[in-house]
Amino acid sequence: MSLLRNTAFWLTLALPMPLAAAPADMEIQVRSLLAQPDLAGTHWGLQVEDKNGQPIISIAPDERFQPASNTKIFVTAAAFEALSRGALPNTGTQVRLEPGAKGLQNVALIGKGDAALTDRANCQRDCLSQLADAVAASGVKRVGDVIGDDSFMPDERWVRSGRLRPASRTIISALTINDNELAITVTPGAAAGAPAGAALTDPFPELRLIDEVTTAPADTPAEIHAEIEPGQRSIRLFGTLPLGGKAQVVRFDLDDPADYAAIRFAALLRARGIAVSGQVRPRHAAITAQALLGTAPAAPETPALASLTPPDPVEDLTLTAKRSQNLHAHLWLKKLALSQGLAPSTPTGLVVLNAQLDRAGLPRWSHDFYDGSGLSPDNRITPRAMVHYLHWIDGQSWGQQWRAILPIAGVDGTLAGRMKNTPLAGNLRAKTGTLLAGNALAGYVTAASGRELVFAIYSNDRPGDAPSVLPVMDKIMQVIAAGN
Repeated sequence: MSLLRNTAFWLTLALPMPLAAAPADMEIQVRSLLAQPDLAGTHWGLQVEDKNGQPIISIAPDERFQPASNTKIFVTAAAFEALSRGALPNTGTQVRLEPGAKGLQNVALIGKGDAALTDRANCQRDCLSQLADAVAASGVKRVGDVIGDDSFMPDERWVRSGRLRPASRTIISALTINDNELAITVTPGAAAGAPAGAALTDPFPELRLIDEVTTAPADTPAEIHAEIEPGQRSIRLFGTLPLGGKAQVVRFDLDDPADYAAIRFAALLRARGIAVSGQVRPRHAAITAQALLGTAPAAPETPALASLTPPDPVEDLTLTAKRSQNLHAHLWLKKLALSQGLAPSTPTGLVVLNAQLDRAGLPRWSHDFYDGSGLSPDNRITPRAMVHYLHWIDGQSWGQQWRAILPIAGVDGTLAGRMKNTPLAGNLRAKTGTLLAGNALAGYVTAASGRELVFAIYSNDRPGDAPSVLPVMDKIMQVIAAGN
């Protein structure tokens, strides 16, 4: 769509229009909820329209808000569009044998962007152990290096975010394992002042755990901190646990998933009687203009010893949306680039995503995206643009299939615990969003009259000591659905 057509279309939308079918008392109730004193300073945006695009209620509809995980709406929809053309590869993790030093072969674990790889005890498919079995079946008894190779994608491991908290799945790699998380169990000591005990759920000689957590008096709150230095295979824990308190399982995002995957793979090889004589190490692709902005890399010439089959893409997209899985979402952004023959990087993925938003008729000023998960505090969307995009999705051949991946109020995903025992339970499908000072909700709801409404509601800049806005958001949606 040309820039001229984009502009003309949006000017039509932006003309003043009456709030048809919006009873005065409904809007008064909504604005009263937004004006609660304990939420003073919070910045609100709201757009609700009927199926035909007629506005029901508008509050700051053209102001730009942080969408948080509403960003996943755009990435998953773009993935569905690419899949409708059969244009997205779904390659699994591979293992290869490569020439090494001293006449030995190195073992290379090759990541291709599959986020579901695991070696947990309950693994049923996409299991790292299957690749270790393949190495053992080859007859190899001793290997040189064990390499975790994520060079299929450039080494862009860190998502810029104002909330890089533990276990938020913010470290991105083409080679992932166990959601790129590490779990540590910390147990209080036998007396106040005694050291606490800390242990990796799965201990490995390559990882060093420095335990400086102490046991505090019984009435002391638990407080555990971690220091993880990039490029170092060590984790320093410090803080306190109360005497007699429960053991705490603390989860951390891995600094280098490819390195950790190599460590896990080396352990599996040793368990199968294969000696590892060399180093256990990662292999990354350098950050270059070609890697970030060029065409997709050529297929490697070295044949794989074995390859895994990742989950079906729609299954993985469902998990991404229902659980708001940050790692999976950003990997989908990178894989979008492959659908256009581009290198699987964040910048090229954003090129493909923005091209789709142009086709959908969103003006360029109405949105900015810097990642695929919504963790970046620089992402922006207007409520009107979001609602227009949801209308546009409905008109696509894959639109109903995409709708099915959204969380359902009171039923599943990130909405499982919200709006229960209300008329919206089982009746509202929407994507949530959460950042430190922002929340989002956008999707579809059937009103009391039976007509469908499309909505987007945003809360930004909530003061740090203010209560959660989620009950207010949910109440607003109940008021709007009941009034229509």
